[in-house]
Amino acid sequence: MNKFSKPGILAAGGLALSLVLITACSGPTEDVRVTLCKNLTSAMQLSSQSIDWKGNENTFHRPEYAVTSLSFDVVDRDGGRTAMQSACHYAYEELEDTALNLANPMDAYATLPFAMTIDGRALSDAELLRMVNEEQKRQGRQIISTLEKGARDMADKVRAGIGQ
Repeated sequence: MNKFSKPGILAAGGLALSLVLITACSGPTEDVRVTLCKNLTSAMQLSSQSIDWKGNENTFHRPEYAVTSLSFDVVDRDGGRTAMQSACHYAYEELEDTALNLANPMDAYATLPFAMTIDGRALSDAELLRMVNEEQKRQGRQIISTLEKGARDMADKVRAGIGQ
């Protein structure tokens, strides 16, 4: 008689999937708009360069939009530094202020920018759309990879438990 029951294995699998999803969603406490702006900015730099983030500032132009301004140094291969700035503009999306929006004002704004500048140069709508789409695909692939790794790890643990 098989000492492992199907419901037990399903419960273990469900627990594993839940843990993977929880850990996949946890991460830095930085606002998603700031992270997205950083990722878009990084995508604009040459692969031989790295970015040293100096700071960010959110400004609000209620009710129209908010701006996430980033300051950073681009470090080239030889260690040379160039100070730069970028800014992402997010549209206001709420009908009225809520307590949550007052506690975290960025929550009232879209999560995708409608405009972006890098060192004062405005990206075209087509360029911004292409970059945002590429970033969303990259993030989707990263989530799928994390879930696949979690599922493989759990399957290995289940197999190890069955083999004992």
